[in-house]
Amino acid sequence: MMFLGFLFLLLAVWYWMRNRDRKGGMISALLLAVVGLTIIGLTHADNVEKQRAAESSSIASSKKAKSESISESKSESYDQAMDDATYTALAKNLTSQMANDSTLNGFKIDYKDDGQFFVTVPNSVAAMTDNEQKEVYGSVINLLESHNANAPVSFYDQNGNPVARMTLSGGVKLYK
Repeated sequence: MMFLGFLFLLLAVWYWMRNRDRKGGMISALLLAVVGLTIIGLTHADNVEKQRAAESSSIASSKKAKSESISESKSESYDQAMDDATYTALAKNLTSQMANDSTLNGFKIDYKDDGQFFVTVPNSVAAMTDNEQKEVYGSVINLLESHNANAPVSFYDQNGNPVARMTLSGGVKLYK
């Protein structure tokens, strides 16, 4: 539409140049120029209005997305707090259960807020062969997984030194 306005302006200039000496030709050229400028002005105003509507729509959707993001973040932090509390209670419960098991007696499970289980192993396990250690640590991992505890597991000796960890595939990696 703006092209049409510029076309009217061009026509007005051409018409004015052809009819400079006639009074009627100058008035006609002036009218063509006014029509051309009006078309350009209205087209520009329409474009500005559309741009402002798009900006306000963008701002509204941005505010809505930010609001949803904040509420989702609050929901996730609430879910994470629930998971932390559940896992902490599970760790305490399993520690007391393992005290009654002859194979796992002496193990202590703690759940830390960073989303990981820390298992303190008795000194008697450190004296076992590598395969026996892997089997015992694997049984602790299986015990946790049987309670739907999907968090990484690390094993530490009585002095707090790391001795093993759960691998991504669910196996055990010993530190030597």
